Amino acid sequence: MSGSALAHLLRIETLVSTAARLAAGVALTDAEQQVVERHRQPVDAGLVERIRNEIIVGADPLGSAYCLIHSPEQRRGAGQTFTPLHVIEGMFGWADKQARHIGRIVDPGAGTGRYVLYGLRRMAQASAVAVERDPMLALLMRANAAALKLDDRLQVEIADYRDITLVKCEGPTLFIGNPPYVRHHDIEPERKRWYTERLRELGYPASQLAGLHLHFFLKTLDLSRAGDLGCFVTAAEWLDVNYGKTLRDLLTDELGSGLGGRSVHVVDPSLQVFGDALVSAAITCFEPHSQQRSVAFQQIDSETGLRALGTGRAVERSEAKREKTWSILVRNGAAREKPSGHIELGELFKVHRGQVTGLNRVWVHGPHAPHLPHRFLYPSITDARDIIQARGEAITDARVLRGVVDLPELLDDLPDADRGNVEAFLAWARQQGADATYIAEHRNPWWKVRLKDPAPIVVTYMGRRPPVFARNLAEARLINVAHGVYPRAPVGRVHAKALVHWLNHNVSQDSGRVYAGGLTKFEPSEVMRLMIPSEQQLLSGDHACAHV
Repeated sequence: MSGSALAHLLRIETLVSTAARLAAGVALTDAEQQVVERHRQPVDAGLVERIRNEIIVGADPLGSAYCLIHSPEQRRGAGQTFTPLHVIEGMFGWADKQARHIGRIVDPGAGTGRYVLYGLRRMAQASAVAVERDPMLALLMRANAAALKLDDRLQVEIADYRDITLVKCEGPTLFIGNPPYVRHHDIEPERKRWYTERLRELGYPASQLAGLHLHFFLKTLDLSRAGDLGCFVTAAEWLDVNYGKTLRDLLTDELGSGLGGRSVHVVDPSLQVFGDALVSAAITCFEPHSQQRSVAFQQIDSETGLRALGTGRAVERSEAKREKTWSILVRNGAAREKPSGHIELGELFKVHRGQVTGLNRVWVHGPHAPHLPHRFLYPSITDARDIIQARGEAITDARVLRGVVDLPELLDDLPDADRGNVEAFLAWARQQGADATYIAEHRNPWWKVRLKDPAPIVVTYMGRRPPVFARNLAEARLINVAHGVYPRAPVGRVHAKALVHWLNHNVSQDSGRVYAGGLTKFEPSEVMRLMIPSEQQLLSGDHACAHV
């Protein structure tokens, strides 16, 4: 849209009042009307017409202004990310290729209506149901629909998608959109219970660590019927993490009672589908309640590829179901064969992330905190730089590390001198909110961090570079800035030194999960899948240096 028009919309009062003028004559809900009354002010008729013309030619000036007024941080809690047009075009293009006479379009997190309004213009025979919790966004969507004269075919539901019901309609329903990305920490306990209990009813494993977008996949399964289609764009992390197993199982169901996965298109991190969120995107296409013999996997590395989703490479359903890390299927088409003489690191080691404290600025002890006896402060790796900057690939001096507070569960037996210091610290910790974090509320007692035993080897897991390994000769503890590598059986110092050196010179970023902006993440399972030479080869030096 023109810069001058956008500049006039960058006050919330002008944005809302312009939307109200565009939606004049459309019945609003009480919640929407309250938004209008709260922000109403006179607006220039010329501005309203300029905005209307921008909408008619396919732009979303109201949504663009909303995103500029509300920062990504302000929108993150509600999972509000807005999808660019070329992604929407590609997703509807996939639906067109399925040769279905779509009767209804359903968007579970509609925002300003980018999906449903594009779909209504493209599919003249269809109606649409747009679900949106935020009444202000619902108002902006109604304004867009009114400007396009599509409001008579659009039903706006100001509700949580998990609460809605759908009436029967003629023809298949297309479920399409960008489900809100909300982490499990921000999902209400009763919603998590619904998710796990419903999955158990269907015979699937469930994890309360699942984000909101996985809840929406499950709700879509409940709302859909045979012949319907689905196409969602989400963060790609579910491809590999443990809580994503449920969705992977739903997509590869063998009985026709699941989501019927058709294809998964993973977008190269250089293409930021979510403009203000540094996560890689995956477009998942599915046909609920159908039996699919295979699932296609495709890597997309251009905007052209997004506008016209390809077919990808078909992987047998049974093979996809066995594979624990679907990003391998995207990158390589199949799990890699073990090089001769190599084994997976996980055959010799377990890998665990460092301990979550709940509030590092409290539990990582600093000069701002009340004094505590030294025996309650454990020298710990609290920053990835502790590993990256280690000399000789080894952490040797615990004195240069910061201390993490780990208090005993029972305080009554403490000596009087210690008890006073500990109670003063806990009073200060409460003032900082350390007792009210998600982690603190789910451990008993709330102050017990429970640091794990020192790991002989430690490794960074997030960065714009391959992970860095180091021997932990200082026997430092570890918080969740890195992973600990624990041997399943005793490992000699010479072997550990050779292994760390080999890993630091041979592991590449490609073995991890790459996010938008080039950020690479290695989950414990991905570290355990790294191929390493056998102990004999490491110690003899009889191995090739090949990136893994």
